[in-house]
Amino acid sequence: MTPADWQERLDRCPDMRPWLLRAARHAISDKPIPATLTLGDVPANRTVRRELEEIFPGCREVNGRLKAKLDPGLRDRRLWLPLAEQLKLLPHSSCTAPTPAERRDQTLRKLRLLFPREQALFASLRESEPALRYFRNAASAADDLIALVKALLFLRETPAGITLSELGAKFFNDSKALRGGARRQQFEHLLRLNAGDDQSDSAGLLNACGVIENPYTTHAVVFAPFAYRTQDGAWMEWPLRLWQRGEAAILSWRTVRAIASLRFEEPCSVIVTSENAAPFHRLVESRRAAIYTEGYPNAAVKALLACCAQAGLSALHWGDTDLDGYRIAEQVARCLPTSLHVPSAHGARPLRLTHDQHRRLAQFIDNHPEFRYLAELRHTLATGWLEQEQSIDTFSSSTLPS
Repeated sequence: MTPADWQERLDRCPDMRPWLLRAARHAISDKPIPATLTLGDVPANRTVRRELEEIFPGCREVNGRLKAKLDPGLRDRRLWLPLAEQLKLLPHSSCTAPTPAERRDQTLRKLRLLFPREQALFASLRESEPALRYFRNAASAADDLIALVKALLFLRETPAGITLSELGAKFFNDSKALRGGARRQQFEHLLRLNAGDDQSDSAGLLNACGVIENPYTTHAVVFAPFAYRTQDGAWMEWPLRLWQRGEAAILSWRTVRAIASLRFEEPCSVIVTSENAAPFHRLVESRRAAIYTEGYPNAAVKALLACCAQAGLSALHWGDTDLDGYRIAEQVARCLPTSLHVPSAHGARPLRLTHDQHRRLAQFIDNHPEFRYLAELRHTLATGWLEQEQSIDTFSSSTLPS
């Protein structure tokens, strides 16, 4: 009942106020409301007795005292808080303002209706302490969380990447909204929950999700015999010149974003994607076309891989065989047809998974039954993993068609 409902009852029978005080005081105390509540002496006024029996079904007299047996529904203190407000036992705002947990749950119910396919993400948010803390500290938390979820879903459909400023302007009408502060922290927390990534630093996390903090320091490192055509029709041949000199090219995200097409000047049907730097350097030395993903591929790398796909290339991914390594491979495979380099079974000895690695990998397998490289992950779980560098001397040129 609302405060107005209680006021209506009190207007009808003001003499029952002393008996209702007992229930109201229990509602604002730290102790749980008991299953049997003593309301006070048995009222002499039959009207009061009748009104109380209507509110508390099953009232009975015990040794001259009126006792009420409360079922679980009547023991919910939220039921009695409006009465406590009406009896002036606590301020109005304490009765009507939802708690941070209630605001969070209301927001998650709305999100579940808006995005019914994201139940796993919302279940994680329901258990998230940082999310609850955000609702405690930010008055705009409900609107912010809805906007942040929309931004996250937008990223999935934006393989070319987007800057933090553009993302802030699009979903908060403020280009600075996600550059720092609590909202930025909550956005990163949401990205971590979605990706199952509690290891990467901020820069690595944003890169992996296609978010660009600085468009001029986000780049792709590539070694391949190609020229590219810009949107205005000009052909740029400097990557080819560097290839001829045995040097890799570094293309900024803004440069890659403006590429209209690639033209390969030497036969090249497969490009190797290398997770780590030392193996990439070995590929350059052996003059094999390659792209350095630098861990999880950032937006510039993904955009360049998409350009390679348009030019008819496929990828051979060479990386670690742990969870992150296969998730990196899966991101590459979203951009162009990809096969995996599988190190020889007679090569280096696999490394044992740590307890945390084993737990994280097992949890990922359970939560992602449709993952592209699920069989490989199960093999890693059973046998251990290899660092990419362990196969650097056995990465045969025969596995790399030109």
